Amino acid sequence: MSNRTVSTLAVCAVILMSGLPTVSQAEEIPDNLKGTGEVVVATAGGAFEEAQKKAWFEPFTRDTGIKVITIPSSAKLLASAKLGQPEADISNINGGEVPTWVDNEALEKIDYSFFAKETLAGLPEFMKGEYGLGSFYYSVVVAYNTTKFPKEHPKNWTDFYDVKAFPGKRSLPNCDLMLYGALLEGALIGDGVPKDKLYPLDMDRAFAKLKEIKPSVGRWWATGADAPQSLIGGEVDIAAAWNGRIVTAKKQGAPLELSWDQSMLQYDDWIVLKNAANKENASKLLAYISRAEAQAAFAEAIPYGPVNKDAFKLLPKELAETIPGAPGIMEQQIVQNYDWWVQRGSDGRTNYDVAIERCTAFLSQ
Repeated sequence: MSNRTVSTLAVCAVILMSGLPTVSQAEEIPDNLKGTGEVVVATAGGAFEEAQKKAWFEPFTRDTGIKVITIPSSAKLLASAKLGQPEADISNINGGEVPTWVDNEALEKIDYSFFAKETLAGLPEFMKGEYGLGSFYYSVVVAYNTTKFPKEHPKNWTDFYDVKAFPGKRSLPNCDLMLYGALLEGALIGDGVPKDKLYPLDMDRAFAKLKEIKPSVGRWWATGADAPQSLIGGEVDIAAAWNGRIVTAKKQGAPLELSWDQSMLQYDDWIVLKNAANKENASKLLAYISRAEAQAAFAEAIPYGPVNKDAFKLLPKELAETIPGAPGIMEQQIVQNYDWWVQRGSDGRTNYDVAIERCTAFLSQ
């Protein structure tokens, strides 16, 4: 159920932005974060890695004396950790993947003793896991073409599934991206399920709702780029899409807009690999980049939402209004429950396994 390919595709579509906020100088960094040696980070590369370097890694080396080495993330990372010979010390993965790594005994526990009290206070509880530390937010949103809907427009999943009030073709993720495109969650919310009653997902009800909308689906997208492209090209009028894709297309002049109402809040986690050679330095790096200043710097470098809520106080208003997790936006969002997706039934299969099988059969009909 790896999301590494999906994460890489999502990352490559987001443009690198300039103008990083000023981060703390060396004398403001606690002594317990300073040191020597190195820490090895597996990263997805591209604009994402460049943002990491500018906002996090280079300032960390400057302020602590610890060198950050980056290597490409790959499918071999989990295998190397299972063998006790990890290729890297830390990496970030989709939050839904963490339980799989834990089951494979491939992770170390996050050492929060290096974190300042104010840093810990700024992180939501669900971002401070035993084996996963929140890295950044992204979201699946309802997006639309403003040429088609110049005034009254769809605002949420309820509107998305109301083809009478908002006629036009839709775009939804295919089965491969079902989880990361929030296919079932969107269908259930669109069918009237209250967000606080969403989990456990009622698959029968979700697929019944998808059957209703199926004739109006103009494209089942296979990559994150498909959703904005289908909107821009006129193939569809409304789409489930990742917020970064829509924001980027909008900045490039596309007649697109999104709504945060009922959007699905998703996140990546930092993990420390089992038997990490530089475990202490890895812990210091995670404590450093979780600070509000570092989180704000990353959000300015690339339009993902910072997981430290105090970072939003440091961001320009126009930026905070376009990224997930921000005050005023967070309250409208639904946190995707990754734990439910990896729960196993009596037959040993996860909810994800069952949903994939049903989705494949549904789309082949």
